[in-house]
Amino acid sequence: MMDEVPASSDETDEKEAAERRRKRCQILGQVLLDWSPVLAQLATIAVQQLS
Repeated sequence: MMDEVPASSDETDEKEAAERRRKRCQILGQVLLDWSPVLAQLATIAVQQLS
């Protein structure tokens, strides 16, 4: 069997950064879903005002 080499600090930092990015995207997506009815209503009001 081959001995596994521990991940370097750079690799660990990259993995942690990727995980944080995924988490941020999930949170942002959830916020957009939660607020989509409100945003849709605001867009409707804006279109009516500009018409």
